[in-house]
Amino acid sequence: MDFALDRADREFLEEFRAYLDSLVSEGFYSNPGLVGPDHAMGEEEMAERKRFIERLGQDGWLGISWPVEYGGRGMAGIRQWLMLDELSRRQMPSMLLGVLMIGPTILRIGSGEHKAEYLPKLLSGEYEFCLGYSEPGAGTDLANLQTRAVREGDEYVINGQKIYTTAAQYATHVWLSVRTGAPDSRHAGVTVIVVPIDTPGITVRPLITGADYRTNEVFYDDVRVPVANRVGEENGGWKVISMALQFERTPTANRLVREFGEVLHWATTDGPDGTRPADNPLVRARIGRLSAHADVARLFSLRIAGMVANGEVPLAEGSMAKVWNTDYGQELTGAALAMMGPEGVIGLGEPETPLDGVMELTYRESTVFRFAAGTNEVQRDIIAQRGLGLPRNRR
Repeated sequence: MDFALDRADREFLEEFRAYLDSLVSEGFYSNPGLVGPDHAMGEEEMAERKRFIERLGQDGWLGISWPVEYGGRGMAGIRQWLMLDELSRRQMPSMLLGVLMIGPTILRIGSGEHKAEYLPKLLSGEYEFCLGYSEPGAGTDLANLQTRAVREGDEYVINGQKIYTTAAQYATHVWLSVRTGAPDSRHAGVTVIVVPIDTPGITVRPLITGADYRTNEVFYDDVRVPVANRVGEENGGWKVISMALQFERTPTANRLVREFGEVLHWATTDGPDGTRPADNPLVRARIGRLSAHADVARLFSLRIAGMVANGEVPLAEGSMAKVWNTDYGQELTGAALAMMGPEGVIGLGEPETPLDGVMELTYRESTVFRFAAGTNEVQRDIIAQRGLGLPRNRR
């Protein structure tokens, strides 16, 4: 199998890299302390992020794989993956959730009104979405959600609570999963509704994780939204959610590859005494294992990017990549701290801390990714059933 990019894709990537270089020369993300949306951000960082995303939209770099008639450029999906990969490598904000996940779902299942309202504003950077899925009593068992929407005339009245709603602090809309069927209807009673986050009755509260990572809990108290905001049929939301998740699980491994590169640089750099950590054969053995696993992570991501570009649906393959990449993230940071010894856990930015303490922070953060976008245990069930054809456990 040939994993090399063809000439046209290489030229496209060079064009995008030159474009990003021009933005940096204008002052966009020239400060390496500003990172992407996966971390808690102050007002200055949030404003910088919004300015950057809007500029991408103005210059036609959002939704390049969307059909031309909806504002995209009709390019192959592999090119959007190349863009994501490059943004990740540079530690710039990733593409919008709305562009990568919500927009493609609306393109396939949304009404004409939805397409006219949301698609142009997603591509301009004006609209940003967050996912209202997880709940305190349901965890990652989405079919057990209890936030309820009751129809009253041409409106739904929503009451309930969501947790781990990442990006709610700067999103304009929530892609909200609610129960419209009977309390025990599970998959058959779920509906998806688009809710503007400034709707009266919505309260967003920060929830800071052990990795200093901001997520949110969001409360819905008699929130009224038009029935026209429903995506798909009432009680047909599971189909909508499943479709959206297919787009969410199109990963790029560049963050992991970049972090491995930082560890490799540390291991091969002379210390104050003139020796390198890699002079130790145990460190070399660990570095070799991490290097091989980084290559596998990248190949998983390339495989999925190729499938999406060919119009295929990466069901089991997406779950495989998600499990491998998130397990590798924990393996990488855990091994790095073990090799660095006590100095590695001193903390971010402290004097003489290896790699400025980034590995210590990343180690704490790595646990989040093992349950975000579907726990790894659930992903293994998907691999077994959809990839290997094994029967469902009927216990």
